[in-house]
Amino acid sequence: MKRCFLGVIFLLILMCLTTFRSNIIVSASDIGGEVNAKSYIVIDNNNKILFGNNYESKREVASICKLMTTLIALEKIESREMKLDDKIYVSHYAAGMEGSQAFLDGGKEYVLEDLLKSIIIASANDSAVAVAESIGGSEKSFVSMMNSRARELGMYNTLYANSTGLSTPEQYSTAYDTALLLKEIDKFDIYHKYSGVWLDYITHESGRKTELVNTNRNIRYYEYCEMGKTGFTDEAGYCLASKNTKGELTIYTVVLGSSSSASRFTDSMKLSSFAFANYSVDKAVSKGDKLEHNTRVTRGVKDNIELLVSEDFLVTKKVGSDDSYSIRYSLPDTIEAEIREGDVIGQVLVIENSIVIGEVDIIAGESIARETYGDILDRVIQKFAF
Repeated sequence: MKRCFLGVIFLLILMCLTTFRSNIIVSASDIGGEVNAKSYIVIDNNNKILFGNNYESKREVASICKLMTTLIALEKIESREMKLDDKIYVSHYAAGMEGSQAFLDGGKEYVLEDLLKSIIIASANDSAVAVAESIGGSEKSFVSMMNSRARELGMYNTLYANSTGLSTPEQYSTAYDTALLLKEIDKFDIYHKYSGVWLDYITHESGRKTELVNTNRNIRYYEYCEMGKTGFTDEAGYCLASKNTKGELTIYTVVLGSSSSASRFTDSMKLSSFAFANYSVDKAVSKGDKLEHNTRVTRGVKDNIELLVSEDFLVTKKVGSDDSYSIRYSLPDTIEAEIREGDVIGQVLVIENSIVIGEVDIIAGESIARETYGDILDRVIQKFAF
């Protein structure tokens, strides 16, 4: 019991340590050229900060706010509260939004998928407000949902005031928080479906068409860019959040406050290319790995069980560094049958510099039935048979 208690305390300490992070600065000379953005960050698939500058600085991020608007809508679809073919009423308030638009007709209905498509590809403000009003009842109520979701994601330096990113002094985020948000929306196939589209259109009830041109030109001109979101206002400057993958290394690159549209794209490419040249990945554990363990099965038809690693876990390391990591297993001493194949039994903890950088589930590799009275009787008979 004492050993188990100490183990729990140790795990809690390690998990708490994951909330600490340092400002890992890389200079322009290190990267090989000037970075125009006022703040930037590159993180890996495990939220590990590879490098950045001023990434905790609070700034307006313009239309990058629409990542949260879209995320909430996609989560509603995932939970079956909404469907892609739902009809969404567009208020005259929503249709009157300034800035980037899909030129929606106020008082008409549009299919939700078309509205999301126009937000993801062309950053349409009118579509964003229409979606916000549909989900929240009003944009103001929806903004409360945005801020609540931000806290759940650990975006503690983010505050939303609208669903579009149109400039207001009460609204801000950071490069770090934006990277967390981009990583979360990366889970949704529908975002990938449209984020990689260069040119599309939506058709209005009257037959009129609005052409949608992707605002993220790196989708077309940077071979490693998979998806992302742009933003611009005079106050925010030019911003870009993007996911970039080369081989097994996936990174999330955010640049905020660049001085021109062109510089945000070159800044992002510069930072991403530096990461790809200077970092590599090591497979800490592999899906299907069998574990040697001391966990015993109680009240089952057998006393031991096959335990497997549920998925791969990749650790990002600086090329040429002596950084190391360790693996620890969090498993119970005993588990009670009935156990089904695929049940989560424990976790693999991947630890680097005394910080838990990731967890992977340990699952049952087989099913074990609960023993019956007949099984117990047979066991007793076999024990005393001679």
